[in-house]
Amino acid sequence: MLGALASTIILAAAASFAAALPATAADGAAPCTTPEKRKSWHDVSDVDKKAYLDAVKCLMTSPQKLNRLPGAKTRWDELGSLHQIHALQIHTTGQFLPYHRYYLKTLDFLVRECGYKGALPYWDEPRDAGKFSKSPVFDKTLGFGGSGVGSQSCVMDGPLANLTVNIGPGFKTQPRCLNRRITDFLSTACGASYVTAAIGGSTYKQALDAIYSGPHLQGHMALSMMNGDSITSSGDPVFFLHHGFVDKMWADWQAKDPSKRYKDISGLNAQDPAVGFSEFSGGMEVESAMWGKPGKELLAVTPDPQSGDGGKTLTLNHVMSSLGIIPNATVADVMDIKGGYLCYEYA
Repeated sequence: MLGALASTIILAAAASFAAALPATAADGAAPCTTPEKRKSWHDVSDVDKKAYLDAVKCLMTSPQKLNRLPGAKTRWDELGSLHQIHALQIHTTGQFLPYHRYYLKTLDFLVRECGYKGALPYWDEPRDAGKFSKSPVFDKTLGFGGSGVGSQSCVMDGPLANLTVNIGPGFKTQPRCLNRRITDFLSTACGASYVTAAIGGSTYKQALDAIYSGPHLQGHMALSMMNGDSITSSGDPVFFLHHGFVDKMWADWQAKDPSKRYKDISGLNAQDPAVGFSEFSGGMEVESAMWGKPGKELLAVTPDPQSGDGGKTLTLNHVMSSLGIIPNATVADVMDIKGGYLCYEYA
């Protein structure tokens, strides 16, 4: 439990951010008439691959701007810090799918800051299931480099070789190399049959649980990004291709019954301390031995998990924040990827 003092800090910070930013970003959004087509990395042109990689490298080497996120030294660190700050609200909760969709929207804004003009790419992982390491995602010229080397699995090849991430491990802020370790056999569970099973349920709760514990989690295990750290794995740019795949699964599930599923949301808006991350046993107290706990600086910028909900249950009115990178948005804003606030589709 965070305790009375920490809760007071969080509520004060949330009030401050609410005063500074719009509560929702979708008011007055234009209709989505020409959605962008998000393509798998396999199908992105070489020109666009290079442009995207250049933009990511730009973010990883450009100074931070917000001056409020603990430990952030680069614009990329600010993006990673969002995942760290929200970690206990957006995993094993109803927020998982909508927040990560909003998080991709935040990345979309940032890469455009660095000159990228195309649609965000994603990774159609079933094409590479069982053989992730052979994917064009890890090409040494027009990809993200391969599996890391050495005791820290540092990425030493490709356009992003030898770069540093300052957010993590866990709730710390210590410089470490961009790293990953690919294990091909674990990626088998990202295959087409597993995806079909994951989106086979009829309710949001069924889809959420199956996507989270199925291809999403298995993909993370196969990639072990940033030392396999659940709190700050988004320090590896491959994270966003993987979560594009996750977002596509949710969008495909929604498209089966849009009139119902664009409104179907449920679950907690923050982790149950007795459960913590569902993939680990023992709850938050056990997990704190791996990652530590959020310190006062992080708690001071952590939004109120109940913002817009009025209780512990997630609603369509829930307010999501990027702490100033882009305006706040509600869960309702991101339910339809062609609803106006968002305007894209998966090719």
